[in-house]
Amino acid sequence: MFIIRADGNSVIGMGHVMRCLSIADAMKQQGVGPVFVTACGECIPMIERRGFQTRLLTTDYRDMLSELPQLAQILAEENCEIKKHVILVDSYQVSEAYFRELHKLARTACLEDMGQPYPVDVLINYNIYGEKLAPCYEAGGMNKPQQILLGTAYMPLRQEFLEDVTYMLREKMTDVMITTGGSDPFFAAKAFADAFLTDKTLQKENIRYHIISGPFNSHAADLKELYAGNENVVIHEKVTSMKEIMRQCDAVLTATGSTIYEVSALGVPMLVFYFAENQRQGAEELEKKTCVINCGDFSKVPENVVERAVATLTRCTQEKSYRELLNQEEKKLVDGKGACRIAKAIIHLQEKKR
Repeated sequence: MFIIRADGNSVIGMGHVMRCLSIADAMKQQGVGPVFVTACGECIPMIERRGFQTRLLTTDYRDMLSELPQLAQILAEENCEIKKHVILVDSYQVSEAYFRELHKLARTACLEDMGQPYPVDVLINYNIYGEKLAPCYEAGGMNKPQQILLGTAYMPLRQEFLEDVTYMLREKMTDVMITTGGSDPFFAAKAFADAFLTDKTLQKENIRYHIISGPFNSHAADLKELYAGNENVVIHEKVTSMKEIMRQCDAVLTATGSTIYEVSALGVPMLVFYFAENQRQGAEELEKKTCVINCGDFSKVPENVVERAVATLTRCTQEKSYRELLNQEEKKLVDGKGACRIAKAIIHLQEKKR
């Protein structure tokens, strides 16, 4: 049995579930249909719409040790050998103790972002800074993973970003996307949009701003009320094709989650910011490896972040050559085969000797 253990809700967003769905799609293409196990009922409809079975735990997603008896029961119902079970875990709530106990039930794999080694069969860090963390994982001692997969070669892009990724740079900028992820805890979308709309230089460009209001955006109603009737602002809710919105835009302002790799797959010029520590390394490494501007930590110095975003977007409007450079650099970051590579590694676990 192949299980994907991931959660998604209004507090943690949907990033874990979204990237695991990409891996699940790749596994299905290779003849394996994983079952999603989650402690969050909010994400189940999204998973089931993609054609995957789900099992809901009656536990708190923040206390993963407490779920082990239920996981054991789910696996026991399959009535097959332990070596035939494989579990991929994607959560920031895990611990060494959790994985040690989980390994008694199944082969284990995990997605990891911060450089924390865990005693698993396969550890994946697909981030742009992933390879820099190799020494952290290698020095894990008893927690050192058996296999370590690092870097953007393992970035599990969504299916829509694997097909028809043509994008054309226009001479003049007319449209800009603003996205803050599944939620917007600091109402950054408003801060950015207001700054862009009131900046005298940007006003002359008459740009239309496309704000993505994620599924757990507590400010969704406020956004619609604030910009009702404003022809320069479009609010997008319940987005079914992020790619098409990106493709009609000349630049994307985004928090540094998985979205930066989707933007890169198309080559849309971007500028980035971050909210949390797990996003900081991505923003900093992106700025080191490319000419993409990291506007900074919105949770700490929002005024500075907004000011830098205004300056960077202004540069984009004035220098097509800068946008061309970003387009070329970004497209080199991902090749679209990451989910397939992860799927093969996970499926192969079932064949290895325990």
